[in-house]
Amino acid sequence: MKLAVAAAAMVASASACKEQQEGVIIGSGYISVQNKGSVGDCCDYCEATSNCAAYTYATDTKQCFLKDNIQKQKDETNRVSGLSSTHAPLWNACTQENTTSLPFCNTNLSMDDRIKDLITRFEDEEIGSLLTARQSIAIPRLGIPAYYWGTNAIHGIQNTQCVGNLCPTAFPAPVSLASSFNMSIVKDMGKVIGTELRAYYHSQNHDSLDTWSPTINVNRDPRWGRNVESPSEDPHVCGEYGVAYTEGLQNGEDPSVMPATVTLKHWAAYSLENFNGSTRYDFNAIVSEYDLTNTYFVAWEQLVKEAKAKGVMCSYNALNGKATCGNRNLTNVLTGWGFEGYITSDSDSCACIKNNHHFCNTSAEAAAICLKSGTDIDSGNTYKDNVMDALDQKLITRDDLNAALSHTFRTRFEMGMFDPNVTNPYRKIPLSAIGAPDHVAKSLHAARQSVTLLKNDGKLLPFAKGKKVAVIGTSANSTSDILGNYNGPLCPGGGSNCVPTLYDMISKVSGGVTTLNTEGSGKWTSSAIAEAVTAAKAADYVVLVASNAADGGGEGHDRYYTHLETTQYNLAKAILAAKGNQNVLLLLINGGIISIDDLVAAPAIIEGFMPGVTGAQAVAESIFGDNNPSGKMPVTMYHSTYINEVDFKNMSMETGPGRSYRYYKGTPIFKFGYGLSYTDFSLKFSSASQQSEEITVTDTTPGSVACSVTNTGRVAGAEVVFAYMNGTDGSEIKRLWGFQKVFLQPGETKQVEFSLPASKMSTIDRDGVRRQVDAKRGIILSRGHGEELFTTAHYTTSDPRVTFKIDKWW
Repeated sequence: MKLAVAAAAMVASASACKEQQEGVIIGSGYISVQNKGSVGDCCDYCEATSNCAAYTYATDTKQCFLKDNIQKQKDETNRVSGLSSTHAPLWNACTQENTTSLPFCNTNLSMDDRIKDLITRFEDEEIGSLLTARQSIAIPRLGIPAYYWGTNAIHGIQNTQCVGNLCPTAFPAPVSLASSFNMSIVKDMGKVIGTELRAYYHSQNHDSLDTWSPTINVNRDPRWGRNVESPSEDPHVCGEYGVAYTEGLQNGEDPSVMPATVTLKHWAAYSLENFNGSTRYDFNAIVSEYDLTNTYFVAWEQLVKEAKAKGVMCSYNALNGKATCGNRNLTNVLTGWGFEGYITSDSDSCACIKNNHHFCNTSAEAAAICLKSGTDIDSGNTYKDNVMDALDQKLITRDDLNAALSHTFRTRFEMGMFDPNVTNPYRKIPLSAIGAPDHVAKSLHAARQSVTLLKNDGKLLPFAKGKKVAVIGTSANSTSDILGNYNGPLCPGGGSNCVPTLYDMISKVSGGVTTLNTEGSGKWTSSAIAEAVTAAKAADYVVLVASNAADGGGEGHDRYYTHLETTQYNLAKAILAAKGNQNVLLLLINGGIISIDDLVAAPAIIEGFMPGVTGAQAVAESIFGDNNPSGKMPVTMYHSTYINEVDFKNMSMETGPGRSYRYYKGTPIFKFGYGLSYTDFSLKFSSASQQSEEITVTDTTPGSVACSVTNTGRVAGAEVVFAYMNGTDGSEIKRLWGFQKVFLQPGETKQVEFSLPASKMSTIDRDGVRRQVDAKRGIILSRGHGEELFTTAHYTTSDPRVTFKIDKWW
């Protein structure tokens, strides 16, 4: 079997193993590890082990790792790896002669019967490893291949390698995508990811069709380290984003077979990494019933009910005194909405039940709590090492294990992975689909729509081409700073050097002389600032890049401030002063927001967020007018003093001056939904009666509100129309219930119509009880700035009822 590992040296060996290679690890995870005296001894150990497909020998520690797969390969010093000459890795189930006649391989039987037959054939000792991620073991005697759970695919496939010159398509970071307010591009991304996963799988380069994506937790506070992967502060936007991703990934041209599986994360109320003595592993999120129903559960319910998401990841934290992965009440919330998929822990968050939350004394108890609470997969060693002890101690039963096996194998059956002789269109997807030109074009299209213009005094932008441009800033010539997190393999040779930087693309698009001043260390000395000022003075235009890529938080660490790093701030002030506050574009590169405070005085401002592999091109085109920005803020840009008024660990949306546009009582630097264009638009009701007459909503007939949008300017552009309603109580100011993006030529008018279902008119009380009762709501249509349209919706029902109530465990 051929290994796609470049420049690996072949090692002469008298052993039976094939294609031994130095400096590389073959296979994901391991099925056994022992100390061996030599590479040959390690090879012999593999040959003598029935389910060993490959091995890796650590020459420094003399450890021999046996693998039942060859799907993941990476360079590593002090390693020698090889393939078994006699045990080819299983790839497709139900292909071995001794298994094809077994009932679980019989496609004429119902799926339920097939799954039941399969799971009863597993030995107790095998089950812990079958319920383990990331790599679930192979069962050769049943012809069951190993399976890799949890391919991260937040904005492109991670956890694998390029195949030759083919690398998976990468999109802008989720916060960037959400700023487009065009969920069709998110759906396109989901489809691209699903297609490329199939290409990897069927070419036997990656044994996974399951993604641990998307993240749909709300951006509740600008200090959270993972805001770059959260779509928005608004739960409706997070829900719409997740629906689009899920429908793109899970729904294909053959409705009887899922192309791939999503796993929504992180359930539930997760938005703290490491802050003031609390970590995500031990944090107990105290959340009111009201906030759970009105904010933290909203997107999840929408994803389960509308998109039929097949996977959920429970989080590290506890919620109101119980670890999320060990809380049957939380699982019942999901199943109450109709969830029929599988649940995985985050990376061994089952172990957190004992080690961090201290809810039990032994690992066997932790495994039992996690399993009996509905967590089917443990991403770690808790199930693998402790399920048998839990079974022996009667903490769990075989029925508990069978339930988890049924949930997990069902997703694999639903993707046709146990139907090798039944054709489906996804098996025809060629390897060339990975990074295909039309996929890359979709990424660029997404990046273009995500660029958000926040200020343009005197219509400074777009800059004229052919002039002298100074590009100045810490991230001006960095590839990694614009990418976001959870990046997959980007370049055939590794790293990100094939990705153009902002400076690269500005130089290319500008058509004039372009200079660069940057500081790789991220800290600007007085002499470096002086040099940058000299360059700025000599230029016709300045692109001043302000970035928090180095200090904007990340997975495992939160932020303690939101202002621009001090030396970057000093640089920005000096440049603006040197140019007399003219001809300077302040370009923001960030995951979580940067509180720009008085830098808002810059004459032009673009929010780029983290625009991804194609983002530099999209930003450069926007600066020089080849792309008309149409993004809107999916989050609020607060002043830097905001964090002094709000306790980060307080999960309430109402604490202090309030969180998000829904509750915030202050005046932000830029509000949620704000974003300008190089053209102008007008907004008015489609008919005069829309304003004067109430919109009628009943249980059987949704209401309708329509408006017309006109491009009153001279260039083509796109505008977003937001549909808000007054909050459900005196605390919530307003809430978003719909949005649409329209594309208009100069002088063109289009009608935008919103359907208002009864569910959007529900009432939520302080106990988190949601009811359908007669209600009136003020309706606001807005472009995020400029004119707003107001009307009223009146909902009546002959069946007053409770539609959601939390079964409290605290």
